[in-house]
Amino acid sequence: MIHIAGQVMKLLRMLKTVITARGLEVLLLGKEVTMPDGASLGAVTAIKKELSQDKIWMVIDSLGQKRIIPVEEVANVADKVVLFGDLPLASLAADGDTSSS
Repeated sequence: MIHIAGQVMKLLRMLKTVITARGLEVLLLGKEVTMPDGASLGAVTAIKKELSQDKIWMVIDSLGQKRIIPVEEVANVADKVVLFGDLPLASLAADGDTSSS
């Protein structure tokens, strides 16, 4: 019985991640991503998700250079996506594989 309950909870977490990722696609795709000081990082071109880890990332493209940033780094969304100021640019992952899971 405990095993079944664990499987149901895992399935519910995965479903939550899928629904959240879809909502983020609607909200974020095409928006410019900036640092709090206004420095532009590019535009959101895709949302990646890893269901087994309950993780969601934004794929940001700037002149063909793609970066992957966890959505947890988003501080504000309006006409632009603003990231938290304590995110060092060196920590932004460059990634060639931008396919959505």
